[in-house]
Amino acid sequence: MKKMFFFALAAAGMLTACSNDDTLGGNGEQNVSEQQIRLGVASSKVQTRGTGTVGGMTEAENVWAGQTLWVYMLQKGSMDLAYYKTPTDLDNEQNPPEGTTAGTVWGTAVFNNKEFNAPKPATPAEEGVNSGIATTADQSIAYYPVSGNYDFWGYRVDDAVTLAGDPAVPTVQLLDAEGNVLTDKDVAKAVKRVVDIKIDGSQDIMAGKATPSAAEVKNLGDYTENFYSAYAARKGVQPNITFNHLLTRFTFEVRAGSPAAAGLGEGVHTEAVRVKGVSVGSKLEGHLTVAYTEAAKDEPLLTFEDNEPTDKPLALMQRATADADHNDKLVALKEVALTWPVDEAGKPKLKNEHGEVIKTGDVIKVGEALLVAPGEKEYPLTIDLAQKVLKSLKPDAVPEEMELQQKNNIKIDGVKTFEPGKSYKVTITVYGLEEIQVTVTLVPWADGGSIDIDDDRNPNEGEYTEPTPATPEPIEP
Repeated sequence: MKKMFFFALAAAGMLTACSNDDTLGGNGEQNVSEQQIRLGVASSKVQTRGTGTVGGMTEAENVWAGQTLWVYMLQKGSMDLAYYKTPTDLDNEQNPPEGTTAGTVWGTAVFNNKEFNAPKPATPAEEGVNSGIATTADQSIAYYPVSGNYDFWGYRVDDAVTLAGDPAVPTVQLLDAEGNVLTDKDVAKAVKRVVDIKIDGSQDIMAGKATPSAAEVKNLGDYTENFYSAYAARKGVQPNITFNHLLTRFTFEVRAGSPAAAGLGEGVHTEAVRVKGVSVGSKLEGHLTVAYTEAAKDEPLLTFEDNEPTDKPLALMQRATADADHNDKLVALKEVALTWPVDEAGKPKLKNEHGEVIKTGDVIKVGEALLVAPGEKEYPLTIDLAQKVLKSLKPDAVPEEMELQQKNNIKIDGVKTFEPGKSYKVTITVYGLEEIQVTVTLVPWADGGSIDIDDDRNPNEGEYTEPTPATPEPIEP
C-alpha cells in the first residue's frame, strides 16, 4: 500500500497597521494583513538511521513523531526563491544604492531549505499526532509576501546526505536540463533542485509538493493561479504537501522449520537456533529531486547509480527499547531465538487444537525494517544464525557454539520489480543444524554353503558342495 503524508502550511492572519497604499493581491483584492506561515501536518507512520520508517500501514500507526523535514518556498513555476521584501527592499530594487553589484537580491528568503520539526506527543503516554502544527527548528516565524504566488516543496532524507557544507543541513544543488550544476546567479536556467544521498537501510527518503484540491480551487473562485499566496491564506486555503515514500520497504519475520530448530524433541542435543543478523543487497548511492519545473516533471524523483552492484548488504536494525516516540537512531539488531508451541509438559506440540498438523514454529518479528533502492526484480538475502550443540555424549560435555549462514533471494512470482512506496513482508523459515543419527540394524547370518579343500590336491580343483536343504517337519493332520 502506498503511504502518503500531508504537510499543511496553515496561514493565520495577524492584523497589522495598513494604509491605502497596501499592495494589491493577484485578483485585485487589497492586502489588509500580514499572513503568518504556520506548518500543520497530517501524517502517516512509515519512518527510519536513521530513525526508522515514518508512519505505518494502519490508522493507529499513522502519526508523526517530531521528524526533521526540509521545506522550500519558491516562485510559482520556477526554481527561484520566494523573498519577503520590506519597503526599503522595494525601494532599493527601484533605486539601487550607489556601488551596488548588479543582480543584487533584495529581501529575505522565506523558506530556503528551511528545517522544520513535525509535531509529536507531548508525553510518552499521549497518543500519536495525525495532524498538528509543525515548527521551525529555530523557532522563527515567517510571513507570506503581500503579493505573488508560490510553490511549496518538502522532503526528508534523515542522515542519508552525502554532500554537506554544514553537516546538519542537506546540500541542495541547482541543475539545468543537461544535468549541469548551476550557481544561484544562473537560477533562471535551473529545472530542478537535487540532493545526493547514500542509504544504509534505515532512512525513509520522502519528497512532495503542495497541490490544491478541487474544493480549494473552487473556494478561491477558480483562480487556479492564486496558489499559494497571502490572498489564498486569507481565504483559509492552506498548502498540503503530500510526502511520498520513495524507497522499497522490507519487514522480516522468522520461524522454526522443525522442533529441533527450536531446541525441542526427543534425543535432541541442540539448543534453539538464534537469528543474529539479516542483510539485503541493494544499490546505495542516488540523487533525490526535491523541487522541479514543468520541464522536469516527467523525470523520476529518486534515481540510483546504474553501474552500482546490487549485492551490497544493508543490515537490518531495530528500535531502542527506550525509543518511546520512534524518532531516535536505530540500534544494532539483538539476536532472536526460535520457538515452537509446547504442551504443559514442555514438549513440542505436533497438532493444534483443531487437530491440524503444526508444520512450523512461532512467527517472530525481527528488527524495524529495511529500506532499499526500488526497481529490482530480486534482492540477495543473507541470514546469520547461531546454535549451541553438543559434540559429545561424555558426562562432562558442554554445548559448543556453531555459526551458520543462509543465503537466498527475495523475489515474488508474477512481480516484475519491487515498487517504491510499498512494504513487503518477508517470512524466513529456519531449520538450523539437524543432528546426524546413524541407525544400525543387525541382520542374522545365513548359511552360505561349504567348500571342500584337499591338501593333496591342487586347491584350485576343490569342489563346492551346495548345502543340503533342511528336511521339513511333517505336518500332522
